[in-house]
Amino acid sequence: MFKKREPEMGEIKMNSYERPSTEFAGTQKVNTILKGSKLTGDINITCDMELSGEVEGNITSEKNSNIIIKGSCRGNLRTKEGNVNIEGSLSDGDVISGGDVKITGKFNGGKIEAKGKIYVNGEFSGRMESSDIEIGPNASGKGELFYRESISISKGAKIDAQISQLQEEVRTAKKPAEMKVVNLEHPVKDIKVQANQKGQA
Repeated sequence: MFKKREPEMGEIKMNSYERPSTEFAGTQKVNTILKGSKLTGDINITCDMELSGEVEGNITSEKNSNIIIKGSCRGNLRTKEGNVNIEGSLSDGDVISGGDVKITGKFNGGKIEAKGKIYVNGEFSGRMESSDIEIGPNASGKGELFYRESISISKGAKIDAQISQLQEEVRTAKKPAEMKVVNLEHPVKDIKVQANQKGQA
């Protein structure tokens, strides 16, 4: 019989491990890039990823895989259904998330689009778009905030941002109405989006 060989000193064991239950991962397996590691190139993942090192490239996840940035990344992050948590820093890239986005570190990129909620309690620069946006008391930054349902800004936050509400599309049998943007610097009540059907005035 063969005995299972344990890795010797200096060898790296490349197996995924079971992550303890957290806000994002649950019992799903996690890929990790440890602190002190530096990778250049695009990464595609099929289970949760925790980055404590440095990556220069895009990170894309399939299904409900989550991305947790504790180190630094220069590039785009994209999840199909998962969440993105930036505790470290993300620069020179966009975040497209099928779930929630949480920023307690630094985001200095282009835009963030989330189907879920965006929560910011760190530094940001760029455009953010989501149904719900929450700005925490330790947040600071500038940019554009676009929300569909609700936005809240806690006392103590230091932001310089243009805030606008995206109106939901009204669908007809033929084509959807154009999306309207309302600038909340001059709030207007009871705004309705109307789409004319063929044959109507």
